[in-house]
Order: sequence, then C-alpha cells, then structure tokens
Amino acid sequence: MDLVEGGTEDLPVVLTEISVENVALIEEATLELSPGLNAITGETGAGKTLLATALQMLLGGRARSESVRSGASRATIQGTFALPEDVESRMLGDALGELAEEVDVDEDLFLRRTLTGEGRSRCFVGGVAVPVRALASLGERLVSYHSQREQARLTEPAEQLAILDDFLPEEAKKAKEERASLWHAVERDRRELVELQSSSEVRLREVDFLRFQVQEIEESGYTAEEVVDLTRDRDRLRNVTDLLQSASAASAALSSEEGSAIEAVARAAGELENAVRHDGSLSTLMERLGGLSAELEDVLYELRTYLDELEADPNRLETVEDRLAALRALERKYGENVEEYLEESRNRLSRLENFEQETTGLETRITEGEGRLGELAARITEGRERASERLSEKVRENLADLNLGKTTFRAELIEVEPGPSGVERVEFVIQPNPGEPELAVRRYASGGELSRIMLAIRLSQERVEPGATYVFDEVDAGIGGETATAVGAKLRELGERNQILTITHLPQIASEAGSHIVVTKEESEGRTITRIRRVEGEERRRELARMLSGRVDDASLAHAAELMVGGG
Repeated sequence: MDLVEGGTEDLPVVLTEISVENVALIEEATLELSPGLNAITGETGAGKTLLATALQMLLGGRARSESVRSGASRATIQGTFALPEDVESRMLGDALGELAEEVDVDEDLFLRRTLTGEGRSRCFVGGVAVPVRALASLGERLVSYHSQREQARLTEPAEQLAILDDFLPEEAKKAKEERASLWHAVERDRRELVELQSSSEVRLREVDFLRFQVQEIEESGYTAEEVVDLTRDRDRLRNVTDLLQSASAASAALSSEEGSAIEAVARAAGELENAVRHDGSLSTLMERLGGLSAELEDVLYELRTYLDELEADPNRLETVEDRLAALRALERKYGENVEEYLEESRNRLSRLENFEQETTGLETRITEGEGRLGELAARITEGRERASERLSEKVRENLADLNLGKTTFRAELIEVEPGPSGVERVEFVIQPNPGEPELAVRRYASGGELSRIMLAIRLSQERVEPGATYVFDEVDAGIGGETATAVGAKLRELGERNQILTITHLPQIASEAGSHIVVTKEESEGRTITRIRRVEGEERRRELARMLSGRVDDASLAHAAELMVGGG
C-alpha cells in the first residue's frame, strides 16, 4: 500500500481483525481486514450494518441490552489495531490519561468490550479495564465513522463551524481558546456588577440585615467546641445522682477495709515475693502485680477527685441548658455550620460596604476584557477567512473527483451576536450548476448529490486523528452509474493513506476494494443467523454479479469480471 509522504504521524491506523460474538443475529464471526479499501456487501436485511454497529460498540459507542443475541448471557466484541509506535503512546496518553501507563502493548493494540443482557458493560484496552468514556475518547482517535444519519449533522451550524475551525491557523486556534475562557470570565464580572448595582434601597436593606446577623452571632460568642462541651456538662448534671452512686461504689470496691481490690492485689504480690525465692520464673508475674497495684492506687485517687468535684447543682444545670438552648437556636436559624455562615456574611458585608471600590474594579476588568475580546475576535475572524478558503478549495477538488465538477462550494462567514467562539457563524453554500442560485447545504434536497457533497466535505476534514480508519455506512445512497465509479475511485484513493471500511450496495465501489467482505443471512437449527466472510476470486465475481443485476448469470458474471479487471 502506498503511503503519503511525511513523518510517522502520516502512517495509518489499521484495524487488522474484529471478532463478534452474540451480537444481534451474529452468533460468532472473526474477520481479518486489510489496509486500504475494504468493501462490505450483502443482500438488504442481511445485517451488513451489524458489523459497523459492533465496531461502534467496541469503540465506546452506545450499547443497548437488546444488542445481546437472544438466548445468550453476554455479547463480546474484540478488535486488534496496528498503530505506528510513536502515534500509539501519544494517542493512548491523550485518551486514557494515567491509565495509559498500565496498558501493555507489544505490537498491536487489543480492545475488548462485553455487554450482558441486563445492560452491564465492561471495557478493556490492552487487558486493562477502563471507563467507557475513556474507550470512547480512544475510539474517536482510531476511527472516523460516517453514515447517512451522521451526514445529517453536517447541516447543523455548530458542526459546520467545528469543521471550519479544524482549518484555523495555530495562532487563531489559540485566540479561540483564550477568547472562550475570557468570555466566561467577563460574563461572570458582568453578572456580579449587575448584582452590585441593584437598587440602593435593596443593597442598604441587605447591609442592615447582614450587620444584624453578624452582630448577633459575634455577640453570642458561638463556637462548635462550646456546644460539644455544654452537651457533655448537661448530660453529667442531669445524671449526677447515678454518677455519684456508681463512682462511690467503684471507689469502695477498690479501697474497702474488707476485701478491697487493692489489698487483694497487694496480698497476692506479697505471696509471690515469697515464692520467687524458690522459683525465679515467677518474678515477671510479681512485677506485673506490682504495676497493677500502682495503677489501682492511681485509679482510686482519680475516682476520689471526681467525687469531690461532682455535685448536684440545679442552678448550674439550668445555666448550662439555657446557654445550650441559645446556641441551638442559632444553629436552627443559620444552619449547622454557624461559624462558616458568619465568615461568608462578613465577606458579603465587606463587599457591599465597599460598593464603589468593588464596582470600579469590576467595571475596569470588564472594559479591559471587552477590549481583549475584540482583539481576539479579529484574529479569529482573520483565521476563519483563511480557513474558509482552504476548506472550500479542498471540497471543490473532492466534488470534481466525485463527478460534481460543475458544483461550486464555499464556506460563507455570517456575522452574528458576539459569543465565546467569536462573532460569526459559517454557512456551507453550494451552487449545483452554473447559472442556478446558490443554496445552503442544509436546504439542499437532492439525495444523490447531497450524499456526494457530504462525502466531499467529510473527506476534506482534518479533525480526525492522522491516519485514522474511516468507516462509511451506505453514504453512497442515491447514486449509480458513472458517478458510482467516481465515488469508488475516490474511496480507493483515500485508501492509499487511510484504511477504509465501506458498507455499500454499489458494485462499482465494491470492485475498487482490495478486500471484499460478504454478509449473508441464513437459518441454522431453526434460528436466523448472520454470517460474515471474506471472498476472493470466483466467489467475489459472483457477489459482484449479484449486486449488478440481482441474479447470477452469464451476462452479470461477464460484467463483474470487467469490473474486477478495472477495479480491485
């Protein structure tokens, strides 16, 4: 396969193999794919799109539980990609972040996704489990997917602007990023200024209210620590009788004249002291009893101190409960975190009391920001004018290759209200034939020509990762004859630098492919299944014959042979 000239970043991503198990009508299929143009054909309803759907799921697309084949517990899709070495590390890093360091890639990148009948999905890159969002981010870099449904997005203003901005010079791209960030900052300042400039009466009322709240909390001396301490004091005072009884009983047990714990331990220690004279191994136990005796003496001392300080004081209990009730009332009024509320209120009050200083600062920032926004908008506009010329020229070249040489295309800039991305939008405009009026692409209704126009625009895009695999899902609808031959030639040309998978019903396109895959539907053991296989030689000629006339006979086989000679 010929490659375009340039560095390794121009080398293509190649999907070398995809394996599908229990996805809809596909029971099991493993397909080897080639670099260049791969055509996927088959009867209507055979399930051609199932392969593309499975690939989308593998690359992080939406997965529905209904996709799991009836009677199976799970569906599995696996794919192997060959990537240029330097592109591989950068691509994985951009898509997976820190997870990229865990991915073990030898020669190929291996992806796997499973989906259960309950809708649970698991994704793996190089054997490492990753979130579906990360897999989708990687998928966007590996494959650029285009279908009739996707084509509709090309009529949306936001998508058209995104396509145009892919062609922006580097300086204009940086200006666009800076403007978006600055725009949101200036908008925040504007909202804050409006809030500050609300009627003076409202502001003064808020100042008075905030002063009252700050003063009330400050004078209360509220602290969360005091609430905890008072709660503990209240519980002790409420249960002082039980505490006195329990602490006294504990003290008596330790120091009673008859059978006290301390005396019993002391006696045991004395006995062991005598025994040690005859068996030194008891010295450790004797030392432990000595330590225990000292510890009991210390506990007794602290218990007596506690009893001396513990007294039933109804007045103290009333004081504690009144103080605690006042603090709890503040919590009900200002929330559980009264101290945080106080800090926020002080800050808000300070800003409102320094109203003129605040507004002057905001007005200055807004004025400076608006000036900078204008400078950035001018740079973006200049970049878009240059980008419009580049995009229009590329699309016109592609249209000529697709048998639409008389159709003109231009990306027209239209002034709009200023926004984060600039002061203009873009409208893709075509003139189908000389002398006819120009039409916006979104208003164009000719199906066959629209498909080619969309294809020409997509082929001009530069947003996809260099060398990404393209998947075209029946984007050739509504065309035939000489035009189909031109589209096939264009896809083959693109296949010289990118791997292409195209699902097509046109023999002229299929004949240009270096690899031809046929999808068929059949019954097996009372169930319908979809089979996918690669065809060559006579099998391929018979498939092209079927596509040409709907039947296989001498005439269609002869025509198919001619196509094979002229194409792939």
